[in-house]
Amino acid sequence: MGRIDQLILRYQRHLEMPLRPNLPLSQRVWFLVYPPDEERRIIGRIPEFEMATDGVGLHWKHISLAGTFAHWMDTYDPEEKEQCLCNPDIVENYAESGFRDFLRDKILKEMNSIKDAQKATTVFALSGLMELFDFIHVSTVIEALDNGFPGVLALFFPGEREGNTYRFLGARTGWNYLAVPILSEG
Repeated sequence: MGRIDQLILRYQRHLEMPLRPNLPLSQRVWFLVYPPDEERRIIGRIPEFEMATDGVGLHWKHISLAGTFAHWMDTYDPEEKEQCLCNPDIVENYAESGFRDFLRDKILKEMNSIKDAQKATTVFALSGLMELFDFIHVSTVIEALDNGFPGVLALFFPGEREGNTYRFLGARTGWNYLAVPILSEG
């Protein structure tokens, strides 16, 4: 069985456990961890995760972050954008708060497109996390969402996990997180 098939199977098994909406958001985050070289295959198979979610009576909302950095940069006037892109340090400084807030607002807008009665039983699935690399930490985006965020936040996470430490794309220094790991292997 391939790694993606294993990840889907483990995701299906995890869905059988009851949701616990009273937990803080940090404990309602699911990291679907897979090797970065599987990113394109994962994106193509996201509908299978949606079908598994629907199959247990939960709701699904896929939120792709692909292209969000370019969309965020387009919010700046052309002169300021050019200055930022010419100096990587400036982009990193802007990204810490500006890009974080842009991502948070995008996620919240998608979350608010769901009926209130369904939010607590919705899996909000974030893909395209590679868009964040070199600009902002995944944990920073999660922390920008408050505990009032409903349902489950499932992240398609290209990287690895050792204990409670996650390494984004296998390159960034890991961080400890209370998220639930769903692994493609191991």
